Amino acid sequence: MTATELPDQSDLPVQRRRSGEADWTFISEPKWILSHLFAATVITLFVIAMFWQIGRRAERIELNETVAARADAVPLSILAAVQSGPPDEVDFRRVSDLGRWVDPDVVRVANRSSNGVAGEWVVGLFETDAGTPVLVNRGFTEPGAELFAPDPSAGTSIQGWMRTSRVREGLGVEDTGEGTLVPRLDVVAIEGRLQGVSVAPMWLQLDSTVDPGMSPTPVPLPDQTNGPHFSYAVQWAIFATLGAIVYSLLMRRIATTVRD
Repeated sequence: MTATELPDQSDLPVQRRRSGEADWTFISEPKWILSHLFAATVITLFVIAMFWQIGRRAERIELNETVAARADAVPLSILAAVQSGPPDEVDFRRVSDLGRWVDPDVVRVANRSSNGVAGEWVVGLFETDAGTPVLVNRGFTEPGAELFAPDPSAGTSIQGWMRTSRVREGLGVEDTGEGTLVPRLDVVAIEGRLQGVSVAPMWLQLDSTVDPGMSPTPVPLPDQTNGPHFSYAVQWAIFATLGAIVYSLLMRRIATTVRD
């Protein structure tokens, strides 16, 4: 290298400004504008996720309050319950009635689970002494398990909670209306299999069986806790805050560094 030649400055180490002054002119360059947009998008998604979890927690609290108020109320007859208001206002309403089983195993609801075990819900048809046919979720069973079979000719009592009909949402599996294995407890779709029998617009979630040791096992009410939504919201808030802080510090570091 001759005395008149200068070194390639791109090979020199990056150093901090000795004056400590920041040069923010770089932030308006196109490549950095894209970086800002990306960082802002990620942080915004974190904030949206935080508020979504807060909303889920509020919904869970409201559901718990509704279940507690309705599930422990004085039982109504099935007919009185379904006539007491719209299905959403009757959901989880406790009922008790007398009648007989028309068919204790009309359809099975596929892809159910209990304590980590895959299985099905057993849905039967019950008719009250007042003449109201109603679909009853008798509970969970593993495929091929021996089921307790109530005597259709004998009268019996039944108790549980009225539940709203389930309908297809989004990309859920469509009920073809054929066969005895269904994707959800859709009252209208199952009613179409009953050859002219008109059932109550809601189904009953059975509270107990004659012999609790026999299959199917009744499905319990939803867990009365607020779930993990609050802790998830806190995590998303931390991610958003850290993202904003780290990106700001990165920009500050770049602004206060120069090449000599």
